[in-house]
Amino acid sequence: MHPILSSSGLQVALWGSFVLGTMYSLPPFRMKKHPLLAAFCIVAVRGTIINAGFYSHAVSTAFGSVPQIRGVLGCLMNDYKCALSSAFFGVFGIVIALMKDVPDAHGDRIFNIRSFTVRLGQKRVFNTMKNLLTMLFGIFGTAMIRYSTLAQDIPLVAIRRGLVGLVCLIAGWSVNKEARGVNAEDSGEVYNYYMFLWKLFYGSYFVLPFAK
Repeated sequence: MHPILSSSGLQVALWGSFVLGTMYSLPPFRMKKHPLLAAFCIVAVRGTIINAGFYSHAVSTAFGSVPQIRGVLGCLMNDYKCALSSAFFGVFGIVIALMKDVPDAHGDRIFNIRSFTVRLGQKRVFNTMKNLLTMLFGIFGTAMIRYSTLAQDIPLVAIRRGLVGLVCLIAGWSVNKEARGVNAEDSGEVYNYYMFLWKLFYGSYFVLPFAK
């Protein structure tokens, strides 16, 4: 509530994630029971609301009023860094959320939650999410290496971007490496793999500042 510590971006991040998170889990909404509504919540919160909200908050509190990127929508529409990071974590959020359902298939059937895993099968969802995450890291890694060539007049910037791209490619390789031998119908094995993806998720946030 403090005017110095708050901003419209921070309010959107906190209230937006609170409202959608509640609607995702609790009755009478319980949007997690409906695959498309669940996907909408995941992309909205992990991709747009959190990333763009905190990005807007950081810009407004650190640099004051910047008209062209004022507010969450302004950041998304006029700042490509905000838009790309939101897209990256939105897709990553879908991977984590759907991978979470793979070891929960039995319980979802009991409680009549028609998740994508229940509808399509554990192996198909597991392999699809693994391939999607590999492709995500591959695209962004290749793009960052290509992006590094645009900063040849500033060697340190080019090296930093190139290293971020290399880290992305290594992360994509590790997604496949860790998946080898994982039985998609074994809850324990999939859960361990799922927790590995969380490490990559937060590791991506750690690397994010170096990608600018």
